[in-house]
Amino acid sequence: MSDPPTKTPGGFWEGVLDSALAQETEKHIAEQQAALAAHPDDPRPCFHLGLLYRMQGKTVAAIEMFERALALDPDFALAHEHLGQVYAVQGDYARARAHAREAAARGHTALLEMLDRYSPPTRTSD
Repeated sequence: MSDPPTKTPGGFWEGVLDSALAQETEKHIAEQQAALAAHPDDPRPCFHLGLLYRMQGKTVAAIEMFERALALDPDFALAHEHLGQVYAVQGDYARARAHAREAAARGHTALLEMLDRYSPPTRTSD
């Protein structure tokens, strides 16, 4: 009697799942682009596109969408928080902290707390 098959990295099911996720993501991107075209003053489609682009690893596009959401609504706490996360991953702690402070001022303190706990202190100029 042989051993049951095991899932190997890069195996069949992993490819199927990756393909399905990519198709769903593209569908949601198209939906959000349509929403943005219909309502260009609404920051939510910009924010959602930022999340989707970030999921795809399209960091520059994600940053552009988060910034566009903030241009439309500077008080959009989640956009500040997610943009700060992107900057933290990039190692740009000064920008990450600036957006974390903006998010915290609007009730979203998790990123600022994380940066205070784990990131190197930012340097100030004399």
